[in-house]
Amino acid sequence: MKKRKLLILISIAGVLIGTAFLVVHFLLAKKPKHDDLNQRKFIAEQKDTKSQLDSIASTFDVRICRYDQDVKNLDLNHLQEGLKKLGQNYSGLFIDADTWTYPEAVQQMYNFLTDSYIVELYKEVDKQYPSLDFLQTELKQALTYYLYYFPGSKIPTFYSFVGGIDPESNMKLVWGQESGEQLSIILHLDWYLGKDNPYYGILPQYIRYQCDKRFLAIDCFRNVLVQEHLPNREPITLLDNMIDAGKVIYFTEMMFPEQPMVDIFGYTEEELTWAKQHHGDVWNYLIENDQVFSKDSKIIRYLIDVAPETKPFKGSPGRMGQFIGWMIVCKYMENHPETSLEELMNMTDAKAVLNSSGYKPQKQS
Repeated sequence: MKKRKLLILISIAGVLIGTAFLVVHFLLAKKPKHDDLNQRKFIAEQKDTKSQLDSIASTFDVRICRYDQDVKNLDLNHLQEGLKKLGQNYSGLFIDADTWTYPEAVQQMYNFLTDSYIVELYKEVDKQYPSLDFLQTELKQALTYYLYYFPGSKIPTFYSFVGGIDPESNMKLVWGQESGEQLSIILHLDWYLGKDNPYYGILPQYIRYQCDKRFLAIDCFRNVLVQEHLPNREPITLLDNMIDAGKVIYFTEMMFPEQPMVDIFGYTEEELTWAKQHHGDVWNYLIENDQVFSKDSKIIRYLIDVAPETKPFKGSPGRMGQFIGWMIVCKYMENHPETSLEELMNMTDAKAVLNSSGYKPQKQS
């Protein structure tokens, strides 16, 4: 009898252990994995999360102000009057409220609007962007995830802008401006006309590739909104820069769970394939040459900055330091599922993130 009871208890324990295993397996299956870089985080598939996202989406609207159109539609015969109204609507952002009172400012606007280059550029922008409804939809979805991860965050107002394409200006394609409680994001539409557009003919291919409308919404997050959640400090070592860049990419990925990684990174398929296959080679090179904790600005630039390739790795895409930083962050988050996105963004000890990530790739070549 005792033996029978013991067998029953063992059977029950086996069932409980098996059930627990299935539950853990299910939870891990729902957890984001990065063994395959194209595997996405479809968080909205979870019913409770979808309900929260739907509720969040109902609390805000996305506002895109067409400053570019308001400028283009100024009446040249009544330009001073038009500038006065423009100054009232956009004071402190693009134009001062009293700009219309300065004859030289009125003349500058007249020269801008009658310049043949600007006239043709506006025609191209109008052709590419007769409406920004698609962008409003993309921003709405991404901002819903943004508020899901960062409740109470500011919702920016977006402004479309056309200022002329100056390759020497180093102007960000999307940039933000904060004033009190108001966060503004400016969208340079003339920098998103498509990689093959003749206006970008003198630009290198790796720059032209990202001059596409599919990067507009993404750039709002990876260039501007992510800065609201990074620690206010300057990275010092190569590893500091890598982890910071990795957090930016991970943050952006979480805001766009259905976007392919080529868009999140701004890589081509070939570049992403190279990065997946050879990140171990790059990482082990950095270790063998004692560069992981280097403070050499040249080494940091080679690994982090936008460039046609990552020196000294032949055939590589640029920004391999960013890619490896993202891999480290992903491994860390997989090993520490209790860590929230907000907690990750606030981390300042890059070495601790690396040590806790378990990132130890092997050489491939």
